[in-house]
Amino acid sequence: MKYHLIFCMNLMFSALSEEERVVVLDRCMEPLLKLGEDGFTFAIQMSGLSLEQLAKLRPKQLDRLKKLIERPNCEFIGNGYSQIIQPLVPWEVNLKNQELGMQCYEEMLGLRPKIAIVNEMAFSASSSRSFSEVGYNGLVMEWNNPYKAHPEWDSSFRYYPQKIDLGQGDETDLVWGDTILTQTFQRYVHGEIELDEYMARLSKYNNQEGALCLYSSDAEVFDFRPRRYGNEGHREGEWLRIKKLIESVQLDTDGLTLPSNIIQDFKKNGPNLLKLESYWQPITVKKQDKYNINRWALTGRDDFAFNTRCFSLANAFKDGVPDHDDWRKLCFLWSSDLRTHIEENRWLYAQDILIELELKWLKKNVAIKYLNLIKHKEYSNPNKECFIELKTPQQSLKLDLKKGLSLREWSVNGNSVLGTIPHGTFEDISLAADYYSCHSVIEPQGEHKITDLVNIEPWIDDEHDDFIYVGMQLKKPDYLFKKKYSINRKRNEFSVEQTIKISDRRKSLIRSTHFTILPGLWDQSSLYYETALGGGKLELFSFGNKVIDHTQNLNQLVSTRHGLGVTDGEIRIGDAKHSIIFKHEPSEAALVPHLQYLPQKNGLYLLRLIYSAQELDETFKVSDKPQIIKHKLLVRTDIEL
Repeated sequence: MKYHLIFCMNLMFSALSEEERVVVLDRCMEPLLKLGEDGFTFAIQMSGLSLEQLAKLRPKQLDRLKKLIERPNCEFIGNGYSQIIQPLVPWEVNLKNQELGMQCYEEMLGLRPKIAIVNEMAFSASSSRSFSEVGYNGLVMEWNNPYKAHPEWDSSFRYYPQKIDLGQGDETDLVWGDTILTQTFQRYVHGEIELDEYMARLSKYNNQEGALCLYSSDAEVFDFRPRRYGNEGHREGEWLRIKKLIESVQLDTDGLTLPSNIIQDFKKNGPNLLKLESYWQPITVKKQDKYNINRWALTGRDDFAFNTRCFSLANAFKDGVPDHDDWRKLCFLWSSDLRTHIEENRWLYAQDILIELELKWLKKNVAIKYLNLIKHKEYSNPNKECFIELKTPQQSLKLDLKKGLSLREWSVNGNSVLGTIPHGTFEDISLAADYYSCHSVIEPQGEHKITDLVNIEPWIDDEHDDFIYVGMQLKKPDYLFKKKYSINRKRNEFSVEQTIKISDRRKSLIRSTHFTILPGLWDQSSLYYETALGGGKLELFSFGNKVIDHTQNLNQLVSTRHGLGVTDGEIRIGDAKHSIIFKHEPSEAALVPHLQYLPQKNGLYLLRLIYSAQELDETFKVSDKPQIIKHKLLVRTDIEL
């Protein structure tokens, strides 16, 4: 068995203050360079942004790095200009981030790396094509979560390089990282286990052919702690422990190699062409389930608002001619580190950059405004009816007055498409509830739910040639809900526009809009969903009889495990004959859709699309500033008659 190591030096690490970067370079980068100069074998990964900081703070270390990676015992691994979570970011930004990164590597190191590590191991097939577009011919990805999603794989796949299917006939070489081995390495270095125990654990692989990654993570956590949590103390001499470990591995095993050598040396043992994504986990992410896509989309200091503003700038760039500096700043603003435990002064600095770009490209500092719901004539309901039914030649919408103007039924050409599945439909007692559509649910931590599912007095405007409008407003202590439907008289579509205002940013789940798909119309065996996940093309996933539940919480701290990037704002759900298209504008609201698909007996199933504006994890920060979530969702359908 051969082994390899990848040390990722991230000087943009979220919890680092600007002043601490030199400390990291002296305590972490210095001993890492010394290990390489002493002849030990490993790979180093840095972003373009980190290289710029290295050149500014420790130019002599940069010179040593350049010389080191020319030696046969060291290899440089790329990842782009900024550490971007690609499945959450528009394709144009992903591609530019890789182009800028490659420019940095060429200018500062004199090379174009051939292997890249996927940022945070947050992988989607289409977004990862950005690596091959700029010349990478291999990727490093975690083994553990893709394997969990693909139990049909032979476990021996982990020992050999493989091929990744990126879609559209594109593929690339794959070198595995390994979370379990990485965490075991950290436990030894941090003094939680000793060397004899570590080597005993490693010995079970000694008679196996192939290669394994002992470490593929942060270098800045050894002889230094970023102080995200109060218990992050460290012992001196951790790099000495690393040296002893490497010496033992070289002595007691077949030794250490480099990622590029693995691809070359073990091609005879494969490779297999693999899809890393799955129907229930379309975006695979590193480590345990708390590291899911919502971590960089809907938590933090206010990832939802931050991402929304970044989408606005990305849209503005499409219509203009941004210069090199504009692109550098936007790629920086998409950094994953700004969305987790970001240090206060660095957060303020990022806000300054954001405002600077907004003033230049949007001509103003963007502020989200309330829906302009001018009340038209009040709906007359002398008989206290429960529903309003709005009809056009092709479609009808039945709206529930007792449940906040939620959608009881949307019918197109006589077919029930969306609406409410009433209590008692399913035999499973865990599904004994009403499943509404076009409503909002807020779940404050440790408190009762807040919803707009109450008796309301709507307004209506049906005096237009092309549209019928109906809406409502609901005030509760600390909360304001507004809703407006637009029903197209000439096409099979409607939109629902919603605003939620909350007096402050508190620990809550905010699921701003739900859609429940009514099961009668659809062929269950050919059900699919299709969306963009940071790439230039859509990705398609089949349902079948497979359970999907992106809303399932992990624990009291982490509210959900999965989600969809939907980076062009569109998701299509359909079967062999019919489809529904849901469309929103991420530059107005960077929502993350969650899918829930629970097949039941007798051909019944629960299929819901739930748009989330806020989730919870350990990075979440409260704020006393008012919170406003505003979005418009367009729904249209193709029904084959």
